[in-house]
Amino acid sequence: CSRNDKRYVSFRNRHYIPNRGCHGQQIHFLIHYKGEHVGIISGASSVYAVGERDKFFNIPQDKTIKQKRYLPAIINNVVFRLECHEKNLGTRVLAKFRRVSAQLWKSLYGVDVIGFETFVIENERRKGSMYKADNWTYLGETKGSTKTHSGLLNKSERKDTEIKMIFAVKTKKNLPTTDYVSSWRASTEEEKQRAKTIATMKKRLIGKMF
Repeated sequence: CSRNDKRYVSFRNRHYIPNRGCHGQQIHFLIHYKGEHVGIISGASSVYAVGERDKFFNIPQDKTIKQKRYLPAIINNVVFRLECHEKNLGTRVLAKFRRVSAQLWKSLYGVDVIGFETFVIENERRKGSMYKADNWTYLGETKGSTKTHSGLLNKSERKDTEIKMIFAVKTKKNLPTTDYVSSWRASTEEEKQRAKTIATMKKRLIGKMF
């Protein structure tokens, strides 16, 4: 679905992470169960600098290789809100999300997905149990700061953040096979055409059931 879909926005605004939009590559889903909308789940561009994540995926220190090949091949599960608490439903949704989003990521962005990451702010109820049940690996905690950037190839800046639990899981494709070709700048005719193609493909996906 579109992240501007009223149904999506309603669930998103009830998520514990404030809704500040979504940047970079992204894909969003409404969760249907027994004829009702019961939640949302989204994937987006991976976080730039996470040491334990980099070790887990064996990401090289070479910045160009990291930025053009590895980071675009990792999907960040930025949002997962489920308002139906049936046993094992969350784990089943995660498994389906990984399978479907990896296929669509390849179609939309031309990148084979090597894995997924997510970041959870821990409290008495949030321990990452659904991710553990779906065989994600707990990698530790973030350092309380992060690098942000506008586009993969622009200079990054560091800012303070809340400490979060880090989880990641690999796909069967352990090594990235393609370099990411950006389209967001639309500074060349090729990028403009690529952006139009991606937008058209996304429109065709609206309302599709998986």
